[in-house]
Amino acid sequence: MPSKLADSLVHSPLRNIVIIEPDLGLRQSLTFALEVEGYRVEALDTWRKAHIPITPTLCMIIDDNLLRSREDARRYLRDLGQTVILLTDGVYPAVNDDGLILTKPFDGADLLRLVRSLETVD
Repeated sequence: MPSKLADSLVHSPLRNIVIIEPDLGLRQSLTFALEVEGYRVEALDTWRKAHIPITPTLCMIIDDNLLRSREDARRYLRDLGQTVILLTDGVYPAVNDDGLILTKPFDGADLLRLVRSLETVD
């Protein structure tokens, strides 16, 4: 039987992450990399499904291309005050210059380093 401490760490709100990525392969890869490290992941393929994120979350990881044509999505994220990691292709400037950027291609270590850095921010 798991201890209460272990259970609280696994279900801590700061271990929840929402991923919004239309590419199935990348979405599954991101989910796997984070779940192996003990994060609870809600992985979505479209913005529409993301209007009700797990609350509270450590961050949302969103494909930059989803936000390019969705001013409502950018406004929603600003109003939510949620930490966002944008996955960009590096060809176009990021749609949100005050967010955290991860340029494709990246490896799991890059992703985990960025996510873990959020856990240490007070």
